[in-house]
Amino acid sequence: MKKIMVQVANKSWTMEALHLACAMARGGDTTISLVRFMEVGHPSYLGTNMGTIAPTPQEYQDLREYQDTAEDYGVELEVRSIQCLSPLDAVAQAAEELEADVVFARIPEHPIAYWRKFQVWNLARSLKGQRCQLYTLDQPADVNEWVPSVMVSGKS
Repeated sequence: MKKIMVQVANKSWTMEALHLACAMARGGDTTISLVRFMEVGHPSYLGTNMGTIAPTPQEYQDLREYQDTAEDYGVELEVRSIQCLSPLDAVAQAAEELEADVVFARIPEHPIAYWRKFQVWNLARSLKGQRCQLYTLDQPADVNEWVPSVMVSGKS
């Protein structure tokens, strides 16, 4: 059985990642785990009720939409909440716990562009050690950087 983990981030990013994950999972023996990271204020709160943060009414509505989307694709979706100090640091651990083969994770922008690139590289490296593929849904910074092309050679 293949497992895909999707991090809950802002709604538009999460919905885009979920659609891609569902398309990957469709027609196969694959489950999707939608992971909601609960960032706690202090390390001593980890694993306690003090570290549990209930979803807001808006988050409940969003979670229902995510479940409806997976249902439309005919894919099994489970929702999990995980306590952490930093969501970025917890992604690899969650993927290992879930035995995920594919991870969709949102890595926030950073004022220092190279720091963000390092964070992406480091997470991808950690996941690769677990035989897990990372997808971040990053778009090219400039349309001119990525242009589809075809080379045709003809005989005259």
